[in-house]
Amino acid sequence: MTKSILRYFIVILIVALLSSCTISAMLVSNSILDTTEHDMLYSLKLIDYALDYSQNLDEQIDELNPLAYSDDTRISVIDLQGNVVADTARDSISENHLNRNEVQEALQNGEGYAQRKSETTHEDTLYVALYNQGDYIVRLSIPYHGITDYLASLIPAFALSSGISFFIAFVLSRKLAITISKPIIEISEGLDRMSKDFRVDLKDYDYQEFNVIVDTIYNLSHRLRKSMRQVKLERIKIDEILKQMNEGFVLLDEDYQILSINEKAASILGDMKVHDCIFDYLYFPDIIQALKNNIMKQQVEIKIDHNIYACYISRVDFGTTLLFVDITASKKAEKMRSEFFSNVSHELKTPMTSIRGYSDLLAQGVVQNDRQKQMMLEKIQTEVDSMSRLINDILMLSRLESMDIEAEILPLKMKGIVDEVLESYEVEIAKHDIHIEYDFDEMTYMGNHQQIYTLLNNLIGNAIKYNKDHGQVFVDIEAQGDGMKIVVEDTGIGIPLADQGRVFERFYRVDKGRSKQRGGTGLGLAIVKHIVSNYKGTISLKSELNVGTTIEIVLPQQKRN
Repeated sequence: MTKSILRYFIVILIVALLSSCTISAMLVSNSILDTTEHDMLYSLKLIDYALDYSQNLDEQIDELNPLAYSDDTRISVIDLQGNVVADTARDSISENHLNRNEVQEALQNGEGYAQRKSETTHEDTLYVALYNQGDYIVRLSIPYHGITDYLASLIPAFALSSGISFFIAFVLSRKLAITISKPIIEISEGLDRMSKDFRVDLKDYDYQEFNVIVDTIYNLSHRLRKSMRQVKLERIKIDEILKQMNEGFVLLDEDYQILSINEKAASILGDMKVHDCIFDYLYFPDIIQALKNNIMKQQVEIKIDHNIYACYISRVDFGTTLLFVDITASKKAEKMRSEFFSNVSHELKTPMTSIRGYSDLLAQGVVQNDRQKQMMLEKIQTEVDSMSRLINDILMLSRLESMDIEAEILPLKMKGIVDEVLESYEVEIAKHDIHIEYDFDEMTYMGNHQQIYTLLNNLIGNAIKYNKDHGQVFVDIEAQGDGMKIVVEDTGIGIPLADQGRVFERFYRVDKGRSKQRGGTGLGLAIVKHIVSNYKGTISLKSELNVGTTIEIVLPQQKRN
């Protein structure tokens, strides 16, 4: 290390000395040049003052030559057209001088300066021109090598001083390099030890600068240990979050090796481990192709056993993430929606066909008998009522499923609601001689009137519609904890055991003919189930064919708005 530092110092010294010499030479050169130009201008002013421009100028400039800057100075007199009218080197004058830089500058500023190779003497020459607003320009020129020679004479002095400076600097640099390198080596060894456990053991030094570095390293060591503890804690948190996720998560590096995988993903994809290449285990062609396409974001659906998963593939700075989401329920719901709309279309198509048929017959005047006309009108009205009930039930079910009902919670008199329901079925009860029995104490329940009415209307309505002539219906409502229990029992036709698990499905009818005959839409018990679910209650059904059916519902108390 000492040799490296010393070499570095030597290189710096050499560069510094060369730069210093170069800058000094430039400064001296510029200083000499400025002095020379000033002296030449002074001489030029004396010559201009002494000249009589009305007399022979050639003879005058020869006589005035002793006033020039030096013996090799050339004096020229130039008219305003650029012609040289007098010159100490008169044998070589031929060209027009109007466009010479020093002449143009003198005409503009009164003084002009230029450096170039003379076309007359063919030497590097310095020019100074003077114009005092008369008819002539006076110019002095000297060979420029005089300055160069002066600078060359200074080289030995520069070399001697530079050599002495270099020797002194070399000795000091060597001592400084040794002084610096030892603490640096010790600090370097301490940093190497710190890389293992982030702990430092360094001593104090005589130089404050090194102690500052040591203090910084101690602080860094402390922060690193603290950061590592924090990183470990965050890693534990992340691992715990990944473990608790219901979704499968896999993190891959740029080479598709597994950096992290949670238990859910392992259960979906199989026994994969960290640092394994995912292509060694992955058997889903769509996912493999998606990974190889190198697109920023993609979604792939896969099926494993009876479950359907959506795999979301996203590119990140250091690799790829895979998120597996179980969409089995949503796919099932999508299928149910499709079946629902198909059933709705079918249920609406039948009465619409009947209404259209009867309407066409009446409109075309095919039926002339008033009794038949009345019968057809009654059929149309029946089908319209059936459609109206169906649409209302569909809307109610849709709102319940989407929780789109602003349920105003109020105290409800349950006996009064039962009376409302029974009043709407008076004709049906009388027609089939159904005996209704409900003898329970008046009680109040906090709930939404429309929902509770709809629930009881469907339960009691089904008990009446699907009962036998001269049958019985028992309704009992009583307090259950802070909520209530509703029991509706009938002596009707009952439900076959094979159908009992499906009666709460939408549009499911045990006896389709009887259901339509009695005005059923196939949605009543589905609506009941959703109301009970929204109220976080329970529902149970017991039924025996040709004996009767009992439905029991328990609803917890609802909080007032």
